[in-house]
Amino acid sequence: MDSDFWKGEEVQYPQIVFDSVKDNPSYSDAFSHVKSVQEPPWFLGWFAEYLHTIKDLPAYAEVLAKMVGFMCEELQHERFQEARPIVMTAAIHVSGLSWV
Repeated sequence: MDSDFWKGEEVQYPQIVFDSVKDNPSYSDAFSHVKSVQEPPWFLGWFAEYLHTIKDLPAYAEVLAKMVGFMCEELQHERFQEARPIVMTAAIHVSGLSWV
């Protein structure tokens, strides 16, 4: 899947999609149930693929910034105690994608 997937959509649509997911209380609540794990949970693993699909779109930089902010700020809250290390690892991975 690549940026052709977004053909015909408004410029800000990829950002709207990401905001809808991250602002969904059920999505955030899933992180409070994570136990210490080696691999990112499925609901965190889609970030890199999502960025890949929008890499050539104007919304890429804004979505990347929101994604990293979400992982480095919102998901570092005390209630996500067990998930915080794996979330931070994912944030570093996603941030590294922007340099490729």
